[in-house]
Amino acid sequence: MRTPSSTSLLFLSLCWAAPAAAQGLVSSLVTDTSGDTIWLCVDLNADGDYNDAGDLRPFYEDTTGSVPLTNNSGLVRSSDGAIWVTDTTEDVILRLKDSNGNGDALDPGEAGIWFDGTSGNPSGVELTSARGLWRDEDGVIWVASANTGGGGNDAIVRVEDLNMDGDANDPLEQLEFAVFAPGGAVGDSIPTAVVRGVDGKLYYTETGSSGVLAKGVYRLEDLDGSGTIDQPGESQPFFLPAALGGTPFHWDLGIDSMGRFYLEDTGNDVIWRFEDTDGNGVVDPATEAKIIYTAPASSLIWEVTPAADGSLFVVEDQTPDRLLRLIDLNGDGLFDAPGEETTIYDDSIAFNDIGSPKGIVLIEGDIPIGQSYCGPAAMNSAGTSAALLAFGSTSVAANDVTLRTEGMSLFSASLFIVSRDAGFAMNPGGSQGNLCLSGQVGRYVFSVLNSGASGSVELPIDLLSIPQPTGPTAVLVGDTWRFQVWYRDANPSATSNFTDAVAIDFIP
Repeated sequence: MRTPSSTSLLFLSLCWAAPAAAQGLVSSLVTDTSGDTIWLCVDLNADGDYNDAGDLRPFYEDTTGSVPLTNNSGLVRSSDGAIWVTDTTEDVILRLKDSNGNGDALDPGEAGIWFDGTSGNPSGVELTSARGLWRDEDGVIWVASANTGGGGNDAIVRVEDLNMDGDANDPLEQLEFAVFAPGGAVGDSIPTAVVRGVDGKLYYTETGSSGVLAKGVYRLEDLDGSGTIDQPGESQPFFLPAALGGTPFHWDLGIDSMGRFYLEDTGNDVIWRFEDTDGNGVVDPATEAKIIYTAPASSLIWEVTPAADGSLFVVEDQTPDRLLRLIDLNGDGLFDAPGEETTIYDDSIAFNDIGSPKGIVLIEGDIPIGQSYCGPAAMNSAGTSAALLAFGSTSVAANDVTLRTEGMSLFSASLFIVSRDAGFAMNPGGSQGNLCLSGQVGRYVFSVLNSGASGSVELPIDLLSIPQPTGPTAVLVGDTWRFQVWYRDANPSATSNFTDAVAIDFIP
């Protein structure tokens, strides 16, 4: 993690990229439905909670933001720091991106309606009470949308920005992938969350109240390749939990890096963990699922999110509103021993109030700065599209920017390039990829790096010495500089490739 390198006006936002890691408490974004706010939560003093002054700040709020929120609920985040938010009342998907690295998405151009799912929109695909979101690595977003009687279908909707114009409102960019209980009454199906399993299949939570569909988790598989779930057997029960004393309601579905699923039950105040260990396509509630957490008192658990270290982050919307972190200290696979439940936010004692927390997304690692563009990059010989990310600060005074690539071909020599101007040149010099810079293009010729076995390279840059054809130049306040990486790539028709590009707007 980085240490702030100056005491500039951005000192606070610089701190937010890091310090809680020593306590194992990662930063996060939490959606607040009553306050119409997305909160950025950072444990600034590394005391293991978000309760102190400065730990919470609005990442987005509709009182000062450009797009209204009414009942913001689902959250998903991409590796470049962009955020997508569902709103169960506005029936839209909002995209947020902190392009200038100041810790919020409240500045011009940082918030917009990525998909308009309101009734009568040109696509004809409606979102009605849409909550759960999942984003694939290729940028496709899946939405769980429940018809509440105001129109639309109970459906899993597929949304993608095919023409890369910054939204998914154009023809063919939306599709009702799966429609449930067609023609049934409201309540026959209530899809609330959707995730992709490690097997590549989609799974969604069903919380229908009429009994037409049993409550639990269902697997979706397009067996005939039609592009939709439209044949018998393509939607199948995967895990139907055993009956407990209360009326179950499943708002969320989580999945960890090992492919294990986590299902909360608001009606019974428990969390299930389950997986299809025998590979027969269905989870046996008796042998392949267990309750790993039972709340000690009444608890409205809305979401459970696995962290990279094996802990679980739990969102409770109750009195008081709380965020919990569950840690399996004794290694028994459960979260029931003393000390295994930690309250990391409690609105009865916290400096700031999250009025009604409904969802959380974790920020594992540094927070990217700048705006990615010209992506996804051309596929390389490793079968991936290489991306370039920037980390640190957009402050000129801080002089703290590091560039890092992801998804390059392995053991490839690379060259970082830079320009003030954007451009687009397809396959320059016979390259497999595209050059996204123009004008005066400088090269970091003394920093040729090899991607090694990780397919990644990293370069700290000096803002006082940006290479240009006429000689090194310093970044000035108000400048926009654009960066890209050119790298060796042994494809049959080419010997090189490019990452996408990142543009950074520099402030004092």
